[in-house]
Amino acid sequence: MAMKCFVLAVTMIIVVNICSSLALGGGDSLLLGESLAGNRSIISKNGTFELGFFSPRGTSNWYIGIWYARISPKVIVWVANRDNPIRSILGVLKFSSDGHLRLLDGKGRSVWSTDLAAKGSRATITNSGNFIILCDRHNKSEIVWESFAHPTDTWLPGMKVWKGMKLTSWKSSVDPASGLFSLGMDMSPGKTQMLLVYNNSVPYLSSGEWTGNSFANVPEMADLSGCREG
Repeated sequence: MAMKCFVLAVTMIIVVNICSSLALGGGDSLLLGESLAGNRSIISKNGTFELGFFSPRGTSNWYIGIWYARISPKVIVWVANRDNPIRSILGVLKFSSDGHLRLLDGKGRSVWSTDLAAKGSRATITNSGNFIILCDRHNKSEIVWESFAHPTDTWLPGMKVWKGMKLTSWKSSVDPASGLFSLGMDMSPGKTQMLLVYNNSVPYLSSGEWTGNSFANVPEMADLSGCREG
């Protein structure tokens, strides 16, 4: 009898561990044909960043996003489908056999996807919070898509910004849709300043021109790296 109870207890522990693993996701990557749904997620190897589905408080909208894994409540740093939410938790993020990431709603309709020229072989959330698609070939891994090149409202360490890229505020604290303020490099020829713009047209704040090691109006940012033209 004691042996049966022991076996039963061990079996229950194994089942609980398996269920916990399924709920939290597995590892830091998705391979071809794999998907995320419900409360499953992937977490960077250093445990800092997590990618999965989230729903802002008081809403029925669902998004794929990246947040700090060890901070509660969630601090969202990137949203894939910010302007096209899923209306229920029945959505799924699928890494299709063609190497593209596709976010499907409960009816199987695509609401967001990556546009790649090359076929990816795995999608990974890195220790820096960059969600990347890698193409593995000839014993080398090449990044063919990355969330750092498609930011929402957060500039993370290691992220580079160039002309044409911008950070855009949330519409509200519970709506990640594109808001009224955006930050990016001045698009005027020869300009190297950062501009905070209201409603895509009205300059609200300027960093001043880049002097070589800082922005003229923000000397505290001396030796800032990560800004380039291109």
